[in-house]
Amino acid sequence: MAILTIIPARGGSKGVKKKNIRSVGSMSLVGRAVKCSLDSGIIEHVLVSTDDVSIRDEAIRYGAEVPFLRPADLSDDNASIEDTLFHAITCFEASMKITVSVVVLTEPTNPFRTPDKIREAVKLFQTGKYASVVSVCPVERVPQNIFEKKGDIITRFIKEPKVNINRRQDMKHLCRLSSEVYVFGRDEFLKKRQLILPPTGFVESTNIEAINIDEELDLEIADFIANKYGI
Repeated sequence: MAILTIIPARGGSKGVKKKNIRSVGSMSLVGRAVKCSLDSGIIEHVLVSTDDVSIRDEAIRYGAEVPFLRPADLSDDNASIEDTLFHAITCFEASMKITVSVVVLTEPTNPFRTPDKIREAVKLFQTGKYASVVSVCPVERVPQNIFEKKGDIITRFIKEPKVNINRRQDMKHLCRLSSEVYVFGRDEFLKKRQLILPPTGFVESTNIEAINIDEELDLEIADFIANKYGI
């Protein structure tokens, strides 16, 4: 029974062209994700799920396994992460002739994820207290200040908040997903097709660790941080 990291890295990206092989510091995003998983010392197999040959070659260069390419119908903008993971798990098991027990999802768009964070999340899951474990970071904005656009006007998205929060120091009990790491059991995922299953444990991340690359500006900021701090 193996621990498998899955790194989803399709070739198409509208926000940042060829995003997953773009560099932050001196290393590509997919290379960072692969190296981080291997450096955690707790992952037995690192699988990169991609439809792109250049991403496959870059992933293999850093030590990942890419025994198959992702089909086109799971590589467009409409493909769900759940379907992508289902395909990755089942095809990996069939091609490698092994059975996975624990799955770790690490998105390549979090360049500052640390090996310690992956190790901490997996060990927390292995306590048996949680059906899934996720990484979280502080909430930057007051929740009731989220608005929804409707034509040429906006309305509050949270119409009747349970608590009105006015100061940041009153939000210490709140958090959001940082997308760095998700850990869950293989059997439960294949049965329910859900990443986050209750009871859900968590590991905490800093705002730098939680930086996510969605557009060119994010990439420029991440590259600046990587070079300034040598990370």
